[in-house]
Amino acid sequence: MIAAEPRRILVLTGAAAPFSRTRSVAELVCRETAGVGSTSVLRDLAEYALPLLHVEAENSSGLADLRAQAERADGMIWVTPCYHGSYSGILKICLDHLRADALRGKPVGVVAVGASLTAVQASEHLRAVARALGCVTAPTQAVVVDDSGTWGKGMDPGAHQRITRMIVELHALAGATDLLRQSAATADALPAAEHS
Repeated sequence: MIAAEPRRILVLTGAAAPFSRTRSVAELVCRETAGVGSTSVLRDLAEYALPLLHVEAENSSGLADLRAQAERADGMIWVTPCYHGSYSGILKICLDHLRADALRGKPVGVVAVGASLTAVQASEHLRAVARALGCVTAPTQAVVVDDSGTWGKGMDPGAHQRITRMIVELHALAGATDLLRQSAATADALPAAEHS
């Protein structure tokens, strides 16, 4: 595996139910992140009572934690179940609350979990959201399929390899996007300095 500088990766898992298949996949993502020498911070959104956008959001300690973790992270991995052909509402609410300046230029990996390959729709939707937020997505998206009815027994054997590849890509992007964000901050400061 390619050596990379250790990174801090925020893993958001977007299933509304605790102890879900999605949570199991997010834990696998965390183990793989540790395998490349980085730190993962797992936030299971089922454990947070996140308000809808513009509804008493400033008083939520869970929201403050999620925002702080997003700001400190070198990259993020969003893990979602596929609900009705898209990603989960709880993940959407979380992303709505994160600050744009904490996300702009940040690398993001996407993992969708489902009973069939239609879960790819959820990952495609999340990639579009990441682009809208100014994030840079890892080229490899991981779709984890298990149609056995007994979770883990029929998991797609290529899923583990895709997750590992995505994490390696995320590490490479973290170095490049860090320089990109620094350059953008410098460029943004130039017009302000010229006017003063």
